[in-house]
Order: sequence, then structure tokens, then C-alpha cells
Amino acid sequence: MPAAPANGMGVAGLVLGIVAAVVFCLWPLAIVLGILAVIFGAVGRRKARQGAATNGGQALAGMICGAVGVALAVVVLVILLVVPDESSAADLGGAPVPVAGASGV
Repeated sequence: MPAAPANGMGVAGLVLGIVAAVVFCLWPLAIVLGILAVIFGAVGRRKARQGAATNGGQALAGMICGAVGVALAVVVLVILLVVPDESSAADLGGAPVPVAGASGV
């Protein structure tokens, strides 16, 4: 009787990759999950190449989704660091930035 395929790593990589891509606004969680997805996906691809697993495509999709989740999370982090909020200008003694279309009343 042949042994059952060891598809756990590929499935775990795919699930983590999808979650990382969906929750990229929670950037710390998305970065961690995305890195784990890439690692599990790579292990799953290696097992599929060796013949121990049958889901090499799922593992590859997990690696791709994980990388996309990490990239989106990094973009959100850069935007949060680069774009100043409105209260920081007032805290530094600067004049408030006028908003287009706002009345001065």
C-alpha cells in the first residue's frame, strides 16, 4: 500500500499566503504570515519535487500569495512612515494645512 502524500506544508503555505494577502493592512501580522507562507511553500515545493507530495501548485501559490502579502504590508508601512498626519504639523507649531473646499467659518 503506497504512503499517503505529505501535502501539509503546501496547504499551510497556501493558507498563510492567502491570509497574509488579505490582512495586509495589519502590516506586522501580514509580514510574519507572509514570511511563514514563503517558507512553508518552499518546503512544500521541495517535497513535491521529491515525490513525497502531490500539491506543488498549491505550494507555489502559497509562496506567491505570501510574497504579495509581504510586499503590500511593506507598502502600507512606508505610507504610514512617510505621510505625516494632520496633528503633527500643529504639534510642531506649524500652521494647519487648509483643506480644499472647506469654509473658513
